[in-house]
Amino acid sequence: MCFIHSDHFMSRRSFIQQFSVGTAAAAAIAGVGGTLAAAQEGVPAPGVGRPDVVIPVVDPPAGPVTTVDGFSRVLHNRWNQDIPAAATVREGQAVQFLCRDALDIGTAATTLTPSGVLTLDLAKVHPLTGPVAVEGAKPGDILEVEILDVAPLVDFGYVVIGPALGLFGGLRPDLLAPFNQFTEASELSDPNPGRIPGAIPADQPFNGGAPFVQLFTFDKGQRTGFAGFVGKDTGKKAKIPLAPFMGVYGVAPLRKGMYRTVPPNVSGGMGGNTDIKQFVKGSRIQFPVLAEGAKFSAGDGHMAQGDGEVCVTAIETLMAVTCTFRIIRDTIIESPRAIVPAADPTDRGLTPEMRAKGYYHTTGVGPDLMDDAKKAVREMIDWLVRAEGLSLHEAYAICSVAGDLKISEVVDIPNWVVSMTVPRGIFE
Repeated sequence: MCFIHSDHFMSRRSFIQQFSVGTAAAAAIAGVGGTLAAAQEGVPAPGVGRPDVVIPVVDPPAGPVTTVDGFSRVLHNRWNQDIPAAATVREGQAVQFLCRDALDIGTAATTLTPSGVLTLDLAKVHPLTGPVAVEGAKPGDILEVEILDVAPLVDFGYVVIGPALGLFGGLRPDLLAPFNQFTEASELSDPNPGRIPGAIPADQPFNGGAPFVQLFTFDKGQRTGFAGFVGKDTGKKAKIPLAPFMGVYGVAPLRKGMYRTVPPNVSGGMGGNTDIKQFVKGSRIQFPVLAEGAKFSAGDGHMAQGDGEVCVTAIETLMAVTCTFRIIRDTIIESPRAIVPAADPTDRGLTPEMRAKGYYHTTGVGPDLMDDAKKAVREMIDWLVRAEGLSLHEAYAICSVAGDLKISEVVDIPNWVVSMTVPRGIFE
């Protein structure tokens, strides 16, 4: 997940960087104990609880598991090859990373309002757990990271929509992006929370701005099954198939300096905020080693995500991920690559009855792939609103957590085709 809100629409000058978390959030985040409890007990976290159900990993590795606690306190939220390692391990040694959510708001997400979306402290994005150095890893090697287990530390997740990012946000490199609030539906682009001032009639359908929060429910430690969705605007229900993974897996950057975590491969082929939903349990992900020890970190837990993460958030949550490491000596790759257990891990979570209902499928056609993606998503949002009775907010969120963007063809000059699919069987 990557999320930045800008007041571009209002002052076009500065980023909003202030967020008062209040008493409840302080208890859940700032007041969390700084000492890791015994492994059998989990981490005591007021307002969140103990993640005892996820400390025993499924199919645990032989030998001890080293726990790196980025849950009780933030270890880092910038990439920098000169950050000291939080732990040093040998090849084959299992490490469990305890991770906060991407916005670092914890249980405050459960009471976050659309107005609150606009004042989140985005200097906190993304809190990462690590770095972990691997003995013997050196530049010119490959670090292979095997994902042994991924499970949530809490029983909720969230989607946040804002007017800046996502496919229809104003903070994009597109020349006309600042004008999206005039050309896109207001629930996808307008910076006002709630009803739009000046809109007449005020009670017309879809009179609302982009800021929006949608919650999802599941069980602590749940690795399979479904997240519950009850639309915040309409009450429409759906079941989202789960395939938990971390949106951020990465090694120390190539160059000296401190880098934000939002763009992937921000300095060399280091990975980072790639948001690749296929990187689930059973994946073996390979990274180029760019600094001594590789210095691997993880964060940004997702319970489910569609290919594209189009509204800029997946089902965001606090997560535990367990990995082992292997060094492939003297082999250079330009960017991360992987062997994954499934091309579409969320599709595997659908029941036969759900699959039997088929999929909504939309297309975007034209000479620009990004514009084609927007067309396909606009069409899908409109279809879900009309066919399933969702609000535009809810449809956009569903596209982000359960909709898959794919390039269908790039050879039929001069127009390319991008498609989006959403399983029809997820809706009740």
